[in-house]
Amino acid sequence: MSNFANERKTRTSPSLQWATRVSDHTEVTLLIYSLEAITRIGKNFPIIFLSLASLNTLMAANDFLANSVEFGVLNSLFAASGFIFLAQLHHNNKIQPISSNADVLETPAILETKEKEV
Repeated sequence: MSNFANERKTRTSPSLQWATRVSDHTEVTLLIYSLEAITRIGKNFPIIFLSLASLNTLMAANDFLANSVEFGVLNSLFAASGFIFLAQLHHNNKIQPISSNADVLETPAILETKEKEV
């Protein structure tokens, strides 16, 4: 009886390995598609954030006109924080642009030493 059980285990294990390979392939494919979606959203992130901050500004104006001061102040805070975040994002991109090449990004100390050598 133990021999039959051992044979049965060896027969099912290759099929289980195939199932894990297929599921690993689907998981990798799903990961690739989700990363593509994230990069598309990330490229348009400032535009999306600007539109949400502008929407909060409009909602704050509407709340103040409707005599709802509490929600007007809350939406004003959200809008102000959104615009501040966009200003910081724009300022950081001016200082150090994002580059895929690691050799391009050099610290100011390295640049100063290179200028002194020349």
